[in-house]
Amino acid sequence: MSTILNVAAATQIPTSITAQPKPLPTEVQQGLDTIQAWIQGIGGSVAVIGLMILFIGLFFANRHGQGQDFMAKAGWWLAGAIGLGTAAVIAPVFL
Repeated sequence: MSTILNVAAATQIPTSITAQPKPLPTEVQQGLDTIQAWIQGIGGSVAVIGLMILFIGLFFANRHGQGQDFMAKAGWWLAGAIGLGTAAVIAPVFL
């Protein structure tokens, strides 16, 4: 057993290899940045429009005395907004 260890130490076999990151070509990186900006812009716009629709619906629901039932929809909007926000944070990990 010690002979095997001595041979490995004598030949200096690397036990781990670290890969050097290679940057993407400039055109590809700019394309990915453009796609990410479009997705964030569209997602943000959809969230704002959804929030406006939510408040308009809440206004009319309160007028008719059904505001408490309508607040369940606010939870769905909040879950969607959290999902979009989390996706924007997680996406660079996969790129």
